[in-house]
Amino acid sequence: MEMKQHNPKSSYKLQRPGDSWSELPSDLLNSVVELLGFADSRRVGSVCSSWFSAAKRCLAKKQIPWLILLPDEDDEMETHWCKLFNPEENGKLYRMRADVFEFAKSYCLATCGNLLLMVDRGSVLYMLNLFTHERIDLPPVESQLGTTKLERTTSEGLFCISNGNDQRKFRGIDTILRSPVFWIDEQTKEYVVLLGLGEWCLVYSKKGDTFWSQIQTPQGYSTAFSTARCEMVYKDHKLYYLLLNRTTGGCIKIFDFSTEIPLETFHCGVAGDPSPINRTSSRDPWRIWRIGRTKLVVTITGDVLKVEQWVKKEQRVRHWSFRVYKAGFFNTYDEKVDSLGDEAMLFDLGIIVLANDDFVGFKRNSIFFNDICLEKNTTQICVFNLETQEMEDPLHKFVCSSKQQLHTARWFLPSSFKQTP
Repeated sequence: MEMKQHNPKSSYKLQRPGDSWSELPSDLLNSVVELLGFADSRRVGSVCSSWFSAAKRCLAKKQIPWLILLPDEDDEMETHWCKLFNPEENGKLYRMRADVFEFAKSYCLATCGNLLLMVDRGSVLYMLNLFTHERIDLPPVESQLGTTKLERTTSEGLFCISNGNDQRKFRGIDTILRSPVFWIDEQTKEYVVLLGLGEWCLVYSKKGDTFWSQIQTPQGYSTAFSTARCEMVYKDHKLYYLLLNRTTGGCIKIFDFSTEIPLETFHCGVAGDPSPINRTSSRDPWRIWRIGRTKLVVTITGDVLKVEQWVKKEQRVRHWSFRVYKAGFFNTYDEKVDSLGDEAMLFDLGIIVLANDDFVGFKRNSIFFNDICLEKNTTQICVFNLETQEMEDPLHKFVCSSKQQLHTARWFLPSSFKQTP
């Protein structure tokens, strides 16, 4: 970073030879750092302890989501490279190389701060620090403690799962996982990883575990694997868990993970999908609105929202809409939310971030989500305005260009960084 010359007319001067840039007043340091982008803020944090503190305070306030674009496994030239997009620097992509790691041989399941939850071709789960490339291996997925049995039948990633008389086979652990989430303290390395294992149970593993512990899902809500929906969000050592069947309804549970053994602190039932689908009276049931996904989202203040993503298809074009409710866990009814105020929602990440209309990255009172088309193996970054109830053009047109590979794109929130020696 290039430091500008000191202005002798400024209110603060380096009077004596012993004066140091590290002794600048904190309010002046904060003003300087707030003018910098994320990358430069990280760089100035390595100058000294006072600059580190100022950069850390600034980054904590900004909390600007980035996009990571992982390479295709078919692109042999880019297998060690990934691309990072900072909305604060619209039109610019960072390329980052990992000499000891091949991004193209793994798939990203979830993100938390600077870390990615990854699964490789052999169905091995691990966490990867995006900036330091530190890798934390997780227990083998077949190391399950509970009534649901998971067995790896071949080295190529073929699994068999069974629970009582119900037994199924599938290829690749990522085909059965539901709504994986994780949390990690990047300094102490304490972590918890949570996975929905089909419709049978949710599993978790903490630092030091050599296995996965199971929490069985309630019976009666989920009768078909294809219709089972499991959504989870983790906040302040609490897991908010939604199990939903499109026709029979489901339940919402809250688990407290601050203790050695998670405690269930709340449980309530939820209704099924009310969308008026009549397959016998319509040749194309997609032509009417239906709920595509129901997700739990945590706000900045810690409230939990229940967000319904509605979809219909006309002439091979999908149309989207959203309904947002403040989850009334301890009340009879949910409260409809008509506005997010000066905040924006990252639907796929399950979080709310501060937004500003003057900031090119994110627009207030809007929902950002990825439209994944499995048929074309593509992903489009989409924006829905809650105020107008209309879709808008993506703000990140540079990243959304046809030249970029977006089907591996993931949002992540860069966290604060360690002080360098």
